[in-house]
Parts: sequence; structure tokens; C-alpha cells
Amino acid sequence: MKTYIIKKIDGPITEESFNQANIAKVNFGPFKGTESPFDTELQLLYNDEAIYVHFKTDERPLLARRTDRDSDVCEDSCMEIFFSPDETDTHYFNFEINPLGTLYLHYNNDRYDTHAVDVPTELFEIKSVITSKNWELYYKIPFSFILTHFEKITENCRANFYKCGEHTEIEHYACWNEIYLEKPDFHCSQFFGKLTFEKGISVSR
Repeated sequence: MKTYIIKKIDGPITEESFNQANIAKVNFGPFKGTESPFDTELQLLYNDEAIYVHFKTDERPLLARRTDRDSDVCEDSCMEIFFSPDETDTHYFNFEINPLGTLYLHYNNDRYDTHAVDVPTELFEIKSVITSKNWELYYKIPFSFILTHFEKITENCRANFYKCGEHTEIEHYACWNEIYLEKPDFHCSQFFGKLTFEKGISVSR
């Protein structure tokens, strides 16, 4: 199991703050024949208010067609976090976002026990930046939001990070922590890696 240390920043977190963050490579191909040829990285930071996310990929060409909240953004160019903030709880969120900043967000126990989360997209302050070389995503996950679904946030959490594109020019799937199944599935929390808050955390309802 891989481990990612989330570094803490005291005070506001900006794009430049991620220069201090660790890098997680999202480069393991769990689906034979559809491994991602793209270089994708994720970085996380936190302060007293939220977890902050930065994704970067050199995928080209990008596909971005979905504009409706909770539509199938996984068919577009897509970067995803599946995140369980309480290591004693089997439930998890999945944040999936395409280059238009369209969000798919559910609260799950597994692939079939899943529910849409009815909160404004603006809560997460999603910013999608497309340059000649890269596509980057920035957003935050407020602790106050997490606690609407979980009793607490533990110092060690579980998560996996994904890059995919079901209908892109090159169909591809990649993950951070390795998945080993006969028929791989992103909704397999037993293969989540470990997240650790650098300076600990004490957040509960």
C-alpha cells in the first residue's frame, strides 16, 4: 500500500503553495490494453479549513463535452479522487472532474450503494487551467462539508487517485495505488492507499 503525506500550510493556500507539496504519480494501469500514456500527478495540502487538491496531466487531445452536474464526466478527459476521510468507515466520496470543471460527486459504500451529494459546486472552488502543454485542476474539500457525511476525520485516511477517459481519442485508465483484480474497478476501496496528515488533525462533529 502506498502512503502519501499531506503537508500542512498555516494560513491561506494558493497555487504557489503546491511548490511545497509532495507529488503522487498516477501512472499504474489496472486495465490491460488501456494503460494511460499520459503523465499525471496529484498534490494535496491542508490547513485548518480544508484539503486542497492540485492535479496535472499532459493529456492531449482533451475531450470535454459534459456540462451537467453529476453527468458521466468519466467519458471525457477526467481526473478523480476517491476519498474515505475516516479510516474506520467503509464509505467514501468520489470527486470526478473534466476540463470544463464539471463535477460528478457521490457518497458511496461501493459501486452499487451510491448517492449523489446535493451541495453547490461552488463550495469546492474548482479551477480548471488548460495550457499548450498541460491541463491542471485546483479545488478544495472543506472539512465542514466532509463532516456532513462522516462523524470524524482521522489522522490516517484512505484514498486512490485516478486518470481516465472512456470516450477520449485514446481510451485510458490509471491509478495511484495499484489495483489487482481480475476485472479492475475504481470502486474497490480495499485497494485505496494511505493518506496521512503531516501535523495530525482533530476534526469531528
